[in-house]
Amino acid sequence: MAEAVLSFVSVILNKILPLAADDISRAWGVKKDLQKLAKKVEMMEALIFDAKCKQSTSKAVQLWLKRLQSIARDAEIVLDDFGYEVLRQKVKNRKRDKVRNFFSSSNPISFRLEMANKIKNVSASLEEAYREANQIGLHPVQLIMAFAAHKEDRLTVPFVDESEMVGREVEVTQVVSMLISSDYKKDLPVISIVGMGGQGKTTLAQLVLKNKNVTEHFDKKIWVCVSDDFKVERLLNEMLQSLGEKNVETTNREALVTRLQENLKGKNYLLVLDDVWNDNREKWDRMRICLLAIGGAPGSKILVTTRSDEVASAMQISRLHHLQILSTDHSWMLFEKLAFADGGARMTQDLVDIGRRILKKCGGVPLAIKVIGGLLYSKKDASEWSKLDKSEIWNKSTINEGGVISVLKLSYENLPSLSVKQCFASCSIFPKDAVMEKESLIRIWMAQGLINDAKGGGHLQMEDIGSDYFNVLLRSSLLQAASENSTNGIMSCRMHDLVHDLSLQVSNNCFLNTEDGMVVSHDDEVMHLTIIRSRGKVLKNIEGIPPNLQTLYYLGGDGIMLEDILERSRYLSVLKVDCLFVTHLPNVVGNMKHLRHLDISKTRITALPDSITKLYNLMTLKVYYLEEIPKKFSNLINLRHFEFSLGADLGQSCLFPGIGQLANLRTLPYFRVSQEKGCQLEELEHLHNLRGELKIFGLESVSSCELAAKAKLFEKSSIQRLRLSWNGTKEDCDNNNINSVMEGLQPHPDLKSLAISGFKGSRFPSWIVAKDHLTVLRNLVGIELRGLGKCEQVPPLGDLPCLESLEMFSLHNVKRIGAEFYGLLTHLDINARSSTCSSGSGEVTPITLFPKLTRFVLRSMGSLEGWSDAMVPSDSSSSIKVFPNLQCLTIEGLPRLAVLPDMENLTSLAELDIWECGSLSCIRNLNSLTSLESLSLGGGCPALDASLDMKNPQSLRTLSISGCYKLNPSLSNNLEKFTTLQRLRIFSRDPGCWAKGLHHLANLRRLELGGFSDDLDHFPWPDSITNVASDDAKDSTIRRFVSLEHLELRGWPKITSLPDQIQHLSTLRRLEIREFDGLEVVPEWMGSLWNLRELRISDGCNLRQLPSAEAIRHLTNLNQLHIVRCPLLAERCTKGSGAEWPKIAHIPDVLIFP
Repeated sequence: MAEAVLSFVSVILNKILPLAADDISRAWGVKKDLQKLAKKVEMMEALIFDAKCKQSTSKAVQLWLKRLQSIARDAEIVLDDFGYEVLRQKVKNRKRDKVRNFFSSSNPISFRLEMANKIKNVSASLEEAYREANQIGLHPVQLIMAFAAHKEDRLTVPFVDESEMVGREVEVTQVVSMLISSDYKKDLPVISIVGMGGQGKTTLAQLVLKNKNVTEHFDKKIWVCVSDDFKVERLLNEMLQSLGEKNVETTNREALVTRLQENLKGKNYLLVLDDVWNDNREKWDRMRICLLAIGGAPGSKILVTTRSDEVASAMQISRLHHLQILSTDHSWMLFEKLAFADGGARMTQDLVDIGRRILKKCGGVPLAIKVIGGLLYSKKDASEWSKLDKSEIWNKSTINEGGVISVLKLSYENLPSLSVKQCFASCSIFPKDAVMEKESLIRIWMAQGLINDAKGGGHLQMEDIGSDYFNVLLRSSLLQAASENSTNGIMSCRMHDLVHDLSLQVSNNCFLNTEDGMVVSHDDEVMHLTIIRSRGKVLKNIEGIPPNLQTLYYLGGDGIMLEDILERSRYLSVLKVDCLFVTHLPNVVGNMKHLRHLDISKTRITALPDSITKLYNLMTLKVYYLEEIPKKFSNLINLRHFEFSLGADLGQSCLFPGIGQLANLRTLPYFRVSQEKGCQLEELEHLHNLRGELKIFGLESVSSCELAAKAKLFEKSSIQRLRLSWNGTKEDCDNNNINSVMEGLQPHPDLKSLAISGFKGSRFPSWIVAKDHLTVLRNLVGIELRGLGKCEQVPPLGDLPCLESLEMFSLHNVKRIGAEFYGLLTHLDINARSSTCSSGSGEVTPITLFPKLTRFVLRSMGSLEGWSDAMVPSDSSSSIKVFPNLQCLTIEGLPRLAVLPDMENLTSLAELDIWECGSLSCIRNLNSLTSLESLSLGGGCPALDASLDMKNPQSLRTLSISGCYKLNPSLSNNLEKFTTLQRLRIFSRDPGCWAKGLHHLANLRRLELGGFSDDLDHFPWPDSITNVASDDAKDSTIRRFVSLEHLELRGWPKITSLPDQIQHLSTLRRLEIREFDGLEVVPEWMGSLWNLRELRISDGCNLRQLPSAEAIRHLTNLNQLHIVRCPLLAERCTKGSGAEWPKIAHIPDVLIFP
């Protein structure tokens, strides 16, 4: 309780001091009142520190803290009202030279008097509380000590991505075996993982779900987090959402079952029910009846995680796996990764000895180990480790769930500041198991007043401080990373159930998650309310909404009561609505003067009421999409983050007139330049704080360098990703003007990613081209150039030290890629540079070009004729390394390109795709690619010749060759060496190029064959080519294709039958037959493919008959039959009336498209 009140006090001080310093407070005669109030608040802060020590033993102190919390909330509301009026006056007088007209008709003197009285009343309440404190024995702790106790330093603790796989490999294998086994007597068997909280049940289930054998065995995988809300309708709804369905907010059980039947028809699925608490057999029976009605293919299974054997028993499980604790060795591996990570404690023998003693007390529970490891990371001294070793939390004889909570509480108590603790408590507004976006979480903390610019010492913004807090909670294992990427790091997080319980516990009843029908008392202390899945009756009495509610998260449900709730919640600071039934934002939102965070991105709201422009405190606005913004949108002078959840590329029709007046803006979904008033590029000039990604569309409307430079992109150091986009050009705009516009758009040197699209200039700007052999944008990680139709050269990029991804599309005027692309220096410059790189022994360090590039894409460059190697002058003593880390190279749609650079040194290349390069004649040293895993050549490369005698043939997993006839001899001689090949696609007129080596490919899982000569009268299956005797054909086929699951054959008009050898492919799961125009009847032996699940037949103009009904009945696993562009057969398969329909009526998924 004391920490919650301290948080309020901190928030109040953060609000009083700026208001007291404002000119308006002096003009209104309340400056001295505010200063006095600030002093009283500081005095109360000193008392609270004493109360914190005594609250556990004194009921009087607890009641005093509760009363003080109420006073603090009242004070916050008064200050927010006053601050709102200050902002309103600033908006009103924004265009004037000085603040005036305070006492106009819109601001009567009555408001000033009322505000002064409210401030004095709060002061009087604090004085009375101070006297009461003395009466119950509280004394102020010296302020210097108080402030030292929660000093806010910048927290730069790194997050370590520790593996949660430690010690679970064997158990993953065991559970996977249970799931893929067919040894079950009843339909839809249930397999259960049982273990205590924090032991890693969910982690094990996630690892199982990602296992390759599981991925290949099940057609669909569904994940539902159940928790203690076991409502059949909700679970069915969650299943639909896991399958990718949207707009499924319905409570009709039959409708939900029907939609699931449509999604799972004929599909073999795995349903994971995570964290089940329900031990009521009847509830489970109702759920199981629905699941059986849904159907799906035979072999579908349910995997359950639970803490209770009773739950498992109620669900009538078929198999049970009790999760084991981590072994001593595995426990230490996990602990060591955390406690001794970079920047943490140094691994001395003393710390190792103490650490092992502590670890023994964790009992092999992963969550406890991670929390303790994260806690000790920041403690470098052995005495601090010993203190933890002797802590009272270990008094419990074993680490059960209560013990884990104690460990978690210890981690919470050791958080470095009060603000971080309050941010942790704030996470409890999210339901259990929710994914929390990092940026949204930080912005909610900001709106709740838990982060303030002043805490960064003046040089950090709130967002940066919040990011530090977030990292601390990750480091402490109180938050767990859910997703991340290479550019932005951790993007989202989760909380373990036990951690969520702790967050509610430390919030001291300020936070509440409701369920259907729950009563919330008007007198409750709740200030942060989450309403989950309400359907018109969340609150039996709508008057029960707490009057001073600060946060409202409205999640799911029908949205019926939202407007009524908002009318009674005018003091909200945070409003988050996730409900697809909500289609409009009530006008009443304009009365919420305190609102700082409005997130309606998961609703169907596409228009904002004009009243929203009165929300002068608003810092974050997240919407799905807007067709236009309200006329006075620029009144939102505190707005920092404006986001569309619909991608900007799809929703760029909305203009933002006057957006330049929002000087605090950090996030903008995009900016579209227009000639309309307030939509010129110069609107970006004063948006100095923009950060993250900025997309600018409509640059064809900018006519000169001067106008482009007004955006001042060069000064915007926090923009990491920039997209510049043109859509055509103005008729009166000449080439020089177009080029000059690009010059004026120079970004800041710290830019990480640059995309240019549709630029019609003839040359690249000087800020892309190297100056004095130093490129301006040396920090670029990614570059995309698209649709630059007039540029004749590619820019010099080889010297960019950080570049990882390069994509160039549709540079139609580029004829050659030469030395300029690599950024090669002149002869003298190279020698000079080499001399500076020379070692003392006289050896020359090679010059490395594109040192970090991992991905390179060249596509649709119709004029490109030549691409030369990087060369140095013959008289130079230096050497060059190019693309040393390149992993993926895609070259597509370059019809005039004859020769590629030598590939001898591309030792890191794992994926090579070359398509539609009709003039390409050779790939030099293709066989030197020792790391190559995927090779795809074709789509019209008839002249291409290269050696497939690879130096490391076992690295190749995927090979696709189509229409590269000169490769046939090399393919024929080397195919048998690719023994690890899993996918093979060959389209060649000569079947002999592949038949000889095919029987060596025991790991082949997918085979696609076609494109043979139309003169052949049979389909060239390997046995028919290699003259295997008919008696041996079956054994030969089985021996060759023991792993084959997917077969696709493409025929031609002369073919009247399919290869008989296919009938022996017992592992086949999917068969596709295309373009067999001469085939009239699907062979009877098709019934022997007992494992077949999908059969697709297309483009057979003479096909009219399927195998017999008896043969099709033998295909017991067949759940999908597609017949496309086979008009005769389609007519005979007409549902209910076609002659063939009775044969296939039982198949779950039948698609007939004539």
